[in-house]
Formats: sequence, structure tokens, C-alpha cells
Amino acid sequence: MKMKLLFNPFERVAGWQALVIGVVVMALTAVVGHFNHVAFIGSLYVHIKATFSLSMFFAMQAVDFTALFLTMWLAGVCFSKTRLRAIDVAGTMALARVPMLALVIICFLPITPASPYEITHLVVFTLICIPFIIWTIALMYNAYAVSCHLKGVRAIVSFIGALIVAEIISKLIFIFLLSGLFFNSPTSTGICSVENPAVVADSFTIRQKTETVVKAFEQNDFESITVCFDDNMKKSLPAGVLKMTWMQLNMAYGKFEKADMDNLKEAQTDKYDMVEVPFHFQKEKLKLRLIFNKDGTIGGLFIQPIN
Repeated sequence: MKMKLLFNPFERVAGWQALVIGVVVMALTAVVGHFNHVAFIGSLYVHIKATFSLSMFFAMQAVDFTALFLTMWLAGVCFSKTRLRAIDVAGTMALARVPMLALVIICFLPITPASPYEITHLVVFTLICIPFIIWTIALMYNAYAVSCHLKGVRAIVSFIGALIVAEIISKLIFIFLLSGLFFNSPTSTGICSVENPAVVADSFTIRQKTETVVKAFEQNDFESITVCFDDNMKKSLPAGVLKMTWMQLNMAYGKFEKADMDNLKEAQTDKYDMVEVPFHFQKEKLKLRLIFNKDGTIGGLFIQPIN
């Protein structure tokens, strides 16, 4: 009986009662997550080392819940043969978020990796998160099945579809919110500009091109950075992917503050030139490594920890 309540309390608690409990749980999750820097981007993705404001943590909880409730309710309307009460769907979906609070409390223990590059710690943390994710999915499914009066294949298929749609919607909203948080409007950087791509291959020194790329990062002008790439880099790291990578770095290490051009390092080989520039983020100092081909185009771009 206790195990059943752990995975399906919705036959006893639903409606307004479940909604109030769920809202309190989500508020506590936002507050506790703010203190130990654990956030939820979507219903199932756990983001560690989050440096957002408390209001952003609350906004994330609100977006996650709203996207989940609306998609589950619409799925129920489409697939259920009985009349639904929106308050039942909202209440049970809110209550299904209890595992998030348990996880952020556990994260006060020294179990989160200091950076995404600590692979062993990251694997251990992922293994710790898996039971909570399974618990959350089980609660969400039972909440959906009970509140929408569905069961069997119809319930499973429609639930999976609604959950995927909710994740996509919430992540798109977060991309919009975080873009406004981390990025200003881009401005042209001059040398490697979209309007003047021919100058990438000649007329400028490696240091000038490095300064231009660094300035482009500072001004969020990702299109100008990719103009400096060779053909392989343009295919493997287009501007959209570069922007998302930069956003993830800002989320993991705090907002980018400055590049230390005074400590730029250069190295040369017969095949390429390499330049490294320290990048200062709020919580960590990384390095930008650029690999220049002999024709002056960029054949490699990496942002790595400083050894």
C-alpha cells in the first residue's frame, strides 16, 4: 500500500488539494535549487551549477508545469472518451513534481561534479538522478491516466507523445529566456564579417583574426565567427550550434566576463598555427583554442579548462 501511494497517490489526492501541495513543492524546489545551483530545464533534464537569479528558478518551474499541464490536458481531451476536469489534470501534474524537491535536497551532498569535464563524477551523478527521473515519469503517467480516465495502449502512447511535446515546448521557451539573459544584440566585428568574407584568407595576421573572433564572442556575433571557418568547420559547427554551445558554457560556468588577450599564447607547426586565449567566466577560467590552417582559415575551435 505504501509503495502504491509512492507512485500513485492521485486516487486519494487530486484537484485543488493536489494543486496547492504541488505549487508549494515547486516553490520550495525553486528556492532550494537556487541555493545549491540545481535547475530543471524541462520536466526531466537536470542542470547543475546553475547561476540564475531566484526569479529565473521560479520562471523555470512555472514554464515546466504550464507546458506539462497544457499538453497533458489537450492529450486527454483528444484521447479520453469521458469529460475531463482541468483542475484534476493540473493538480495531479503539479503533485507529480515531488521527486524534483527530493533531488535538489539530496544535491546538498557533495555529489554534483564541479564541471562538465569531470566525467567520472558526472556519470555517478547521472546514476543518482536516474531513480528520481523514473519516479517522476511514473508519477506523471499515473497522474495522466487517473485524471484523464485512460488506460492501456491508448494511455501509454498519448502520454509519451504529450511528454515529448511538453519537453520541446519548455526547452524552446528556455532558449528564448536564456538568450535574453546571456546575449545582447550582435554587432558586426569588422574583419571576419558576413559582408566581407574574402578577408578571412589573407590581408590579416593570425593575431588580428584571433582578436576579431574574441570580439565576436564578446558581442555574440556568431555568424561572423563562422565566416572565419574553413568548409569542414562551417558544416560541423554552424552559427546556431555555436550559439547553443556558448549558452551552455554560460549556464555551466556563469556569465562570460572577459577575454585575457594579454596572456595570449601562440604555437606553430608545419601544418597549422595554434592560438590560446584565457576566457574568464563568473565561476571558472577556461581557454579558447583556435587552430588556423596555413591559408588563414580556422580549422578548429575549442573552449577547454586551463590545465
